[in-house]
Amino acid sequence: MKCCSTIVFLSVLLLSCTKKEKAFDSFDYSYSDTFSESYSIKFNHSDTAYIHYHWIGRNIDDTISVPKEKITYYAILNSEERLKLFDYVEKVNLFKYKSEYFENYLDGSSYGISIQKNSKSKTILVHSHQEPKELDSLSNWINNLKQKLKLKEIQKNINFESRKGVLPPPPPPPIKKY
Repeated sequence: MKCCSTIVFLSVLLLSCTKKEKAFDSFDYSYSDTFSESYSIKFNHSDTAYIHYHWIGRNIDDTISVPKEKITYYAILNSEERLKLFDYVEKVNLFKYKSEYFENYLDGSSYGISIQKNSKSKTILVHSHQEPKELDSLSNWINNLKQKLKLKEIQKNINFESRKGVLPPPPPPPIKKY
């Protein structure tokens, strides 16, 4: 009996120790809406999310709003949020989608998703009402998650790959007149 229980214990131990593949090495998302806000959020494979607000419409003449634009924050995801994020990214398999979903209209929202996994990388840019429902669902989930996060300001420069096609590049410096 002792031998049988030892074998069962070792079997359970070995099965529980199998290494689960990571959903991603790096994952970031940028969102821009003509009338509300523009932000980027980056997740790594830990419990930390980095958020940078590029522009917030409600900050006009409002010095007490939190978050503030042009500020980077971090937030800690709880275990349920982390597992849901990893599950979403694995289920959606971003590598199977086109790199761009574009409709020619001037305002509205757009977003970008960038993922890196095992030396593969993919960026998807969306400015369309005809994107796959899985991408739209992931985008909505991230937007809802961002609303719940408790933000803490951080002095750190974060590279957001998804930002490149979503937000316009910064304007050139002014021309100096001599």
